[in-house]
Amino acid sequence: MSRSHTFMDREFRGSNYDPDDEGEFEPNLVFVGMAFREEMSEIYKTIQSACLSLSLNATRVDDSYAGSGFIIREITELIERAEFLIFDLSFERPNVYYELGYAHGVGNEADEILLIASEGTKVHFDSAPLRVLFYNSMGQLHDIVHKALREMIRRTRR
Repeated sequence: MSRSHTFMDREFRGSNYDPDDEGEFEPNLVFVGMAFREEMSEIYKTIQSACLSLSLNATRVDDSYAGSGFIIREITELIERAEFLIFDLSFERPNVYYELGYAHGVGNEADEILLIASEGTKVHFDSAPLRVLFYNSMGQLHDIVHKALREMIRRTRR
């Protein structure tokens, strides 16, 4: 989602903020940033299911097997192309925080980003002021993602 302003311009009323700049994105594409661990497989499937219930296509970088290209380039391209982004902060992975920071830097706004984490996750200092929705079961996760994305669609689509 490329815009001439950043997340911080909007949040702190920076001079570059343009409320009419919707940026460019691929409709219905949802990028999911999360730790790559076996215990995250069911979580990702639950996120995909919630997205599908809203006709959205959730994807992670490992869903694409585009040869031996630079993975970080694929990640940044997905972040820039996606209409919505979901970051699961569970397991406190530095790559997930890096990807969230990149998303903010290229102009993704709060209404386009969903932050989630498993109950008990310690959210790092710079992200602690942001709204993070915590889940403790797959059913609860599905409900959180579905409800949040439905509201994000309502707020961002004109």
